[in-house]
Amino acid sequence: MHAADIMTRRVFTISPERSVRHAARLMLDNRISGLPVCDDDGNLVGLLSEGDLLRRSELGSAALRGAKGDRPQQDPERYIKAHSWRVGDVMTTGAVTVNADASVDQIAALMQTRSIKRVPVVQQNRMVGIVSRRDILEAVLLAKPERFAAGDEAIKRAVLARLSSDLNLNEGAIEVRVEGGVVALCGSVESGVKRLAARVAAEAVCGPGCVRNELRVANEADCTPSGPVG
Repeated sequence: MHAADIMTRRVFTISPERSVRHAARLMLDNRISGLPVCDDDGNLVGLLSEGDLLRRSELGSAALRGAKGDRPQQDPERYIKAHSWRVGDVMTTGAVTVNADASVDQIAALMQTRSIKRVPVVQQNRMVGIVSRRDILEAVLLAKPERFAAGDEAIKRAVLARLSSDLNLNEGAIEVRVEGGVVALCGSVESGVKRLAARVAAEAVCGPGCVRNELRVANEADCTPSGPVG
């Protein structure tokens, strides 16, 4: 899945020449937390977010103080952002952008590492859409569980492959038994986190509710499965 598959194509934008008050009203009326800023040719020149408006002169002296208690008069750039009426003076420049063919996992990782809530999608510097955290969540909601295998032996091979590729567990580290599509994980692992991760990896193959996690932690003896799986 790529940016073009999940991005919002109808995007509210604003000119850098418009007023900060107009931008704030546009965000409030449309329940959005940020606005791409585009010039007259439609080129993306920056982003205006709620964070850019938190230290405004309209909010009083407390909002103007920095982390060390200094005032914006001591920093010309902060003074401009606090007092200018132009969106172009207050916006954040150098916005992080992606192409339409960027994968969803790449975008999610970008949002996490850069601590941002939205990523404009551009083509030749012209914005064609935007991907927000909400779009990412909707992609998660609509995603269907992967089905890699059919038949007990095929499921077993797929689970072992997933344990190896995702968790770097050798084939002999965990015993995998499958009967009637139900997977039993036996043996021991070093920690409770690895025990949980093994269950998650197995469920990625056969689906939730189809895994009996009988793994033990640390040096406890291997388990003996109960029930029909054997």
